[in-house]
Amino acid sequence: MRSKALLTLLIVVAASILIAGPPPKPQNPSDAGPSVECRSPAPPLGALPPAGPAWCDPLAPGIDTASRTANSWSDGFVSGVSHSRLSASYLVFEDVRRAATNASTSVYRTQEFAHNGHWMVDIAGHGAPSGIYEGSAADFYTGPNNGGSLMRPDAGFRFADGRLVVEFDASAAMTSYDDRVWPEIVVTTAPGPSDRETNGWYAAGLFGGYPTVGCAFPSDRLSECRIYDTEKITANLSADVSGGAANVFGGAPTTEQLKSAWRLCRPEDLDTACRDHFRIELARDSIAIFVNGVRYMEHRGLPPSAQLPDELLRSSVYVYFASWAYLVETTVARVHWGRIAINPDPLMR
Repeated sequence: MRSKALLTLLIVVAASILIAGPPPKPQNPSDAGPSVECRSPAPPLGALPPAGPAWCDPLAPGIDTASRTANSWSDGFVSGVSHSRLSASYLVFEDVRRAATNASTSVYRTQEFAHNGHWMVDIAGHGAPSGIYEGSAADFYTGPNNGGSLMRPDAGFRFADGRLVVEFDASAAMTSYDDRVWPEIVVTTAPGPSDRETNGWYAAGLFGGYPTVGCAFPSDRLSECRIYDTEKITANLSADVSGGAANVFGGAPTTEQLKSAWRLCRPEDLDTACRDHFRIELARDSIAIFVNGVRYMEHRGLPPSAQLPDELLRSSVYVYFASWAYLVETTVARVHWGRIAINPDPLMR
């Protein structure tokens, strides 16, 4: 994402000590009444005609397609139902920044839905508020144009043999996003977003008061992860930032192998052209990301100050699949997801 070094510095400076409150109830707004975008809808960013925003048509009930074991989860979302809600096996937090913290953000509506063997999220924003300019201090400090939605399996998971694995399919590198829309994975001990933020730029900032790790996958293919204690970011990890790790690999499409591993979609392409398979491996002193089976980024041998908090490794954790956006113009954007898995059992693949 743009100006990452400055953004990282400002987020760290701006992060404040937060006291967590009770998690908000999952939000599932009704479909009553079309929005303005439905009068003559244009396709959402990341979608092709004749698609319109998800809320322009009624959603069918969701069908449960998840497979579970005691500490594993897998779901291909192949139900045969079109344009449906996610099943009751998932907790969905729509328009989560405003719902959880009453944040002042121009992102005002989201909708999670399943369709045609995968699931998607539409995110709507009014555009930058008056007096807030892209790149300004207010823009960086408070994230007034950032927001989205979260979903998670209605289950907790534990690190097994010191490791937690999250897999997912997503069309992350859609050039139409212009680095302003991205999928993000968040692992935390929080059963829901807290009532205060550590920062408003990323979905991982919604869990003040709880140890958290978040990894974002923007369309520029510059993957990045952040580790939080209960109050602040303790480590930023990317191609340019080591976090003090003894060994650092990749994080950017700088070699032919890494370029070809994480595919790009042009605006006219179907999302399936870049619906890649991602795998995150978390351990106390390391984070590794694989794309389509290729090691893409790894930080190993993190110093004690930058390691995953001990509470994450010894507690039940929740895995959130976040669809996040930075919308400085009036926009509806669509994030495409596919299969997900947590601590995948080989028999569940």
